[in-house]
Amino acid sequence: MLRPHLDALVDRLRARTPLPEALQILADEIDDASADIIVAALILNAKLRGPGLRQVLGALAKSAREEVDMRQRVMAQRASTRRSVQIVVAVSIAFVLGLSIFNREFVEPYGTPVGQLVLAMVCALFALGFWWLRKLSTVETPDRFLVRDEPGVQFVRPRGPAATADQLQQPSPHPSQPGLPGYANSPEGVRR
Repeated sequence: MLRPHLDALVDRLRARTPLPEALQILADEIDDASADIIVAALILNAKLRGPGLRQVLGALAKSAREEVDMRQRVMAQRASTRRSVQIVVAVSIAFVLGLSIFNREFVEPYGTPVGQLVLAMVCALFALGFWWLRKLSTVETPDRFLVRDEPGVQFVRPRGPAATADQLQQPSPHPSQPGLPGYANSPEGVRR
């Protein structure tokens, strides 16, 4: 999984890309918050050339192992929650189908308008419960903190239908000028 990214890092270093820049590109390719911590330590050491990199990387490795262990425990626990949700859904559907097939008199009141309203409320409660159980079983990963803002790549909304291709491809002279299209404080907005 990491091998192609590390091979690309080696190629960039052989092509004389500065180490901090090559490491930043590696972090962007891996796109993981845990990898950002390690790459940030490497970038800091490459820029500052300070001592203690071995201790920092050792502590980060220990922390990463603990995080992986915790994630595995959480995933195992969430797998049991997902299995419980599947069982509840299957039993509920089987029960409703069984009642509608084998005991029509029991579900007959749901054919009236008031019965349809009660049935809609019951279905809404079930849907809310299933949504809540699904939310409990999702994994929230932390956001990356080592992101690079590339000023050369901007997607600007045109002012109107009369905007030409030349207007859309013009580079922005300076991002701090207010009120011009292509700037962060512009009314048109900027996507990066």
